[in-house]
Amino acid sequence: MVMDAENLKAIINAIPGNVFFKDTECRYRYTSHLCSMLNTAGRPDFTIIGKTDLEVQVQKELGEQYYNEDKELLSTGGEMEYVSKMTFGSDSYYYKIQKRAVHSCEDGKDSIIGVVGVVTDITQETVLRQRLEYLSSTDALTGLKNRASLMLWLSQPFPEGSLPLTILSADFDNLKILNDKHGHDAGDSYLKTGTQTMQGILPEDACIYRTGGDEFLVTVPSCGEEKSRSLIEKIGEAFGSCTVEGVPMSVSLGAVTLTDTRMSLSDAIKEADKRMYEQKRAHHTTTPRGR
Repeated sequence: MVMDAENLKAIINAIPGNVFFKDTECRYRYTSHLCSMLNTAGRPDFTIIGKTDLEVQVQKELGEQYYNEDKELLSTGGEMEYVSKMTFGSDSYYYKIQKRAVHSCEDGKDSIIGVVGVVTDITQETVLRQRLEYLSSTDALTGLKNRASLMLWLSQPFPEGSLPLTILSADFDNLKILNDKHGHDAGDSYLKTGTQTMQGILPEDACIYRTGGDEFLVTVPSCGEEKSRSLIEKIGEAFGSCTVEGVPMSVSLGAVTLTDTRMSLSDAIKEADKRMYEQKRAHHTTTPRGR
């Protein structure tokens, strides 16, 4: 087979993904597939040939990013690879972008004549991976982060800028009573109502982990002891005003506030658990209503 221009074009067009070439002014000079989603006006004569990303990208910030990257490659003669997220309407797409400067050695002198790249749609596998990551780190009943997610958090460096950091240990009281008298559906309702109650009181940057059946751990950054005591009081009052199937809602709470990094996060959690169990024992000295 003779490798003429038409055959070469057919080969390039058969490559999975979109192959493009931009000149030294960052203008598209060739693309194997036009992105129809960029044609927001629906024009039949739409093309990106002769235009830069500043002109064709729907998301202006992406247009500036791609244009500046091309300028960098033209200056350095390098290459880059990354995943880019693009949004069209309410849908998000993920593309693996690989591009590098094209060098020419005409008359023995190296020069850069443009940028070549390949854009590959990896939306399906990215969404699947994100879904699996979500399922592996999320409690199915409450939608909160689970113990595995907590272990991952603990394995990372101490969160900068979070001090003072309050660690709050919570245990929902009377869950066994509710399960025994009314079944696990009622118990599930208690757990979901309780977590929603805490979410309504805690600041937005707080993170709640479900670490066991009726046990939860809360991290509250930029939360000193005074604010911590206020949160505990508000959560306790909110639980005390609710019942499920006639059984009163109640929560045992224990907190530790870190003002420096001398105590590890693991030790802080142990101390918060200890204080929570002390309160839980105190709660058990009182017979709950509806028993």
